[in-house]
Parts: sequence; structure tokens; C-alpha cells
Amino acid sequence: MDPEEERAQELELLQSMYPDEMTVLSPTVFTISIRLEPPTSSNGGTLKSSNQSLLVRVEYTANYPETAPVIELNLEQGVVEKDDAEDGNDGKTFEELIVLDSSDLGTLNEKARQEAEENLGFPSVFAIMSSLKDQAESILQEKQAEREREREAKIREEEEKEQAKFRGTLVNRENFFEWRRKFKAEMSLVNKDGKDEETKKRPTGREIFEKGLDGSRHSDEDDDESLQQGVKNVSIS
Repeated sequence: MDPEEERAQELELLQSMYPDEMTVLSPTVFTISIRLEPPTSSNGGTLKSSNQSLLVRVEYTANYPETAPVIELNLEQGVVEKDDAEDGNDGKTFEELIVLDSSDLGTLNEKARQEAEENLGFPSVFAIMSSLKDQAESILQEKQAEREREREAKIREEEEKEQAKFRGTLVNRENFFEWRRKFKAEMSLVNKDGKDEETKKRPTGREIFEKGLDGSRHSDEDDDESLQQGVKNVSIS
């Protein structure tokens, strides 16, 4: 079949398969917008969609399908309503939704090139579109899985911190002897301080003598009282 006729037939078929997603710019150039499905969570639930699409620009080469078409990829971002971003998603904002970025386009471009090379000699646009959709959604799913792993790791870390509050230090030979050494040093210091205080409170010999605490000195008042008592006890015969 003539390559031009073969291209025309494929173009017509693609228009019937992508009635809303395909835009024909010329007999040899067109674009197809591939809507990407959101990833699923580990519990099987479907996450909120980011409304992101992959825009694929296809240009037939002169000898297509004997040679590969020229493929260009871009990302299209649809409008995400606030309710869509938050409903059932714990108030997460749009930036937290799972999306493709420019670095992912390199992976997808390589996938498109490989698919085109594998289908040389046959109309390959539909195969390229299908392969790109699968690869893009696989990337989104892996990003979601990575996010869940990070979230679970953070939860485990927080749980470990909480459990650590209720765990003491495990005793081994080394830390026991270290504790005993410090304990003895502290007790020695306490005993020394106690003796110093006791010594400070104990009166000196001079203080005992001056205060008459040893019984060797009496006040004048004590002498007077003793004299008066002696007089009373004297009897006259």
C-alpha cells in the first residue's frame, strides 16, 4: 500500500477512536490528549484526580510507517476544583496531588521512541498512545506507593519516639560500673560536706569556757542565790 494512503487510513481510524481528544492540524500533523487515571491507594481506594493529561503531538515522516513518526510530549493540567482537591483527601491542597513532572517526560519520550522502533513497517500511533498511557499511569502509581512508604516510615518513627519515653537504659557491665563510680563519687562528696557542716556547728574550747558550758564558771547571780540559801539553813542554838 502507498505510504500516503496508509497514513490517511490510520488518520481516519484515529479520529474515530479519539473523537474528542484528537485535533488534526494537517494531513501529517495532529495531537492527541491522553487523560490519565489517578493512582490507587494501598487499601484499594482511588485517589482524587489531578485532571492531568498527556498531550502527544504526532508528525508523520515522508516514509511513515517505514520510518518512525516524530513524537513530542507535553503535560496538560486541567482545573482542579477546591472541593475535588479536599473532599476525602484530608484537606490536602493541589500541590500534594500525585502528578507527572518534566523529569517524567524524559522517561515517556524514551518509551515512545522504543515503541515506534518496534513497530516499524506498521501503523504504530495507536500502539504508541496505549504504551504512553500505561507508562504514565505506572509512574503515577509508583509515586503514590513511594508517598505511602514515606508516610508509614514517619509514623513508625513517631511511634518509636513515643515508646522510647517509657524505656530505660538497658544495663550492661560497662554502664553499671560507670554508674557505680559516679554514685560513689557523689556519696563521698555528700559525706564530706556533712562532716564539714558538723564541724562548723561544734563550739570551740574557748567558746565553751566563755559560755560556762563546762561548769567551771558561774554567774554572780548564781553565787548570790547560793549564799542566801546557805543563810536560811543556818540555825542559832
